[in-house]
Amino acid sequence: MKFLLVFQMCYSLGGACLQPMQEKTYDTFRECSLNGYEKARKVIVAMPKERVEDYRTIIKFWCEAKKIEASKIEKDA
Repeated sequence: MKFLLVFQMCYSLGGACLQPMQEKTYDTFRECSLNGYEKARKVIVAMPKERVEDYRTIIKFWCEAKKIEASKIEKDA
């Protein structure tokens, strides 16, 4: 089982969210979660302070479980 990191930028002031964006796939849920927090922080830090404050920007993320077929693993090895 692999875990796909999915990000979504939202503006809590207006209640709107952009389309979710798929990121990288991780081997464990823990690894996916930790990277989600790190990436979300980097996005907020990189944004202009005024934009974050004015729109109350938040980053949602989640890790989707993805079942990997055995035949696909053998091809990649």
